[in-house]
Amino acid sequence: MSVTLSPPPAEQRPQEDRHWTVEEFHRAASAGAFSDPGRLEIIHGRVVEKMPEGGRHTGSRRRVARRLRAALEPGSFVCEECPLHIAFDGEPIPDVMFTRDEDYGDQHPTPGDVVLLIEVSDTTVAYDLGEKARLYAQAGIRDYWVVLVNEAAIVRHREPSAEGYQSVTRLAGDDTISPLAAPEAFWTVDALLGREEEP
Repeated sequence: MSVTLSPPPAEQRPQEDRHWTVEEFHRAASAGAFSDPGRLEIIHGRVVEKMPEGGRHTGSRRRVARRLRAALEPGSFVCEECPLHIAFDGEPIPDVMFTRDEDYGDQHPTPGDVVLLIEVSDTTVAYDLGEKARLYAQAGIRDYWVVLVNEAAIVRHREPSAEGYQSVTRLAGDDTISPLAAPEAFWTVDALLGREEEP
């Protein structure tokens, strides 16, 4: 989950409203311009801070990642809160990301490496369903899920386009969900979110 970063002190920002590139951000971070650069994303050239996770958010993220890992590995690898390099001015940090390889050396995965991407949302629902969904759609992410912690639901996004996702489905309770990468593996939403015992 993410919110726009409050402006840093004047001595840390050479230009108040600058459009950051990923390269510029990493240079500034290496120079000590940010107190906790590991919590910062670049979204359309804006520096955005990941909010501290509450207990329900952390529990949901870990639970969903653990259940999906069993279905998606060994063909893909899970990474929680790892950067995704989307563009020269875009490097978000999804909550959960399954990629085709485990190690990308000095680089971060790119959209073509992503098998499934998940944001876990409690206080930033509009952002994750709005701007972030458009960003991921424009990047070509084929399978994007938003876990709505407070509603015990998942909004599944598919068929990405330049205008956004063409298929958006809200699932809850006994509705079933499965990843595109493993259609034979499926859960009810309640089971995936830990609201009922899995068979």
